[in-house]
Amino acid sequence: MVIVGLTMLDSFLLSKPNLLGQIGLILYKYHYLRTFPRTLLTVSIVMVASLSLTYVIHYTVKNQMIRRFTGIVFFLILIVLATSVLIKTGLDFSNWSYAHTGHRFKFGAYLLPLMLDALFIRGLIILPNVSNSISNLPLSNVDYINQKSDVDSKS
Repeated sequence: MVIVGLTMLDSFLLSKPNLLGQIGLILYKYHYLRTFPRTLLTVSIVMVASLSLTYVIHYTVKNQMIRRFTGIVFFLILIVLATSVLIKTGLDFSNWSYAHTGHRFKFGAYLLPLMLDALFIRGLIILPNVSNSISNLPLSNVDYINQKSDVDSKS
């Protein structure tokens, strides 16, 4: 529910640049940010793709298709990528061309990589811990090993 609210907020902020920002959107041909519905669609696609990737990693770790360590590495790579997008956004908005787009547009531009970072960090924290011990395997011999045999009880 929080993701939906933040997606709506981010879409609203990105769709409301000032006059200079609107001219910049036309010049740089950012058609996907000109109106609120287009911006909502763009941000929603990014968030759904990221959320789906998080669930795929959780599913593969939970069903032991990949090891937990590999899932941690995937999440760390995604966190580094989202953080690098945040840094690039900061560098872009310190430039002259993006610096005059308005505060709402700037906050919206910073919010999307922050949401991705938070999503991937949460995914890393709640990554399932599946142990590969012999007791978790179906039809394991642990029950037979721990039982006393007839020979042990007769002595």
